[in-house]
Amino acid sequence: MSVIFDEYAEHYDSWFKTPAGSKVFELELKTLFDLIKPSQGMKILDVGIGTGIFALEFAKRGMDVSGIDPSNKMIEIATKRGLSAKVGSGEAIPFEDNLFDAVLSMTSLEFSNNPDKFVSEMTRVAKPSGIVVVAVLNLFSFYGISRRIDNLFRKSVFSGSHFYNFRELKKLLRRHISLDEVTSSVFFNPNPPKFVLTKASAIEAFGKKYCKPFGALLTGKGSKK
Repeated sequence: MSVIFDEYAEHYDSWFKTPAGSKVFELELKTLFDLIKPSQGMKILDVGIGTGIFALEFAKRGMDVSGIDPSNKMIEIATKRGLSAKVGSGEAIPFEDNLFDAVLSMTSLEFSNNPDKFVSEMTRVAKPSGIVVVAVLNLFSFYGISRRIDNLFRKSVFSGSHFYNFRELKKLLRRHISLDEVTSSVFFNPNPPKFVLTKASAIEAFGKKYCKPFGALLTGKGSKK
């Protein structure tokens, strides 16, 4: 997996600079903030930190951020952003037990060959009072379907990944944590016209209320059992 991400590391953030990408980033980050509720000095581990694009936003809010990733090149970019990150995998997290107030995995579980071990490790390093937040790409969303079709014709960073559905993610997380909720975000298509982006907040509110299983990013939150 690290080889795949080494290949895409330099260009991984470029999509988030597009009009659609920047709006997706805004909506996904809001979902994470709503679940984690950042506070000064709060210790968080980002499992699959990548280039640190999301982790940096937590650091800006005073959180004590650590991260791991299997890709050396991703780690290089994250550390250049001033983040504390080192090479490691979700299946063997290189930290001691009961260390973090929050443990986050943002679109990393999809690439694991052992998702149960991955979530179990996240739970192990969380404090007894800490939270575990897992965000994955949704198979049953506009983005999930589009990426699957695209992968039939060309290699991408998502080639070989496993996209989850709402029920599947809930079932996995319940084996390891006391699950509080599973929600989703981003309900517009991958190539939205400008007027859709201007209505993104309204679309998001509607989707979270009436179409929860079908947002592009599924996110589950819970605590140790």
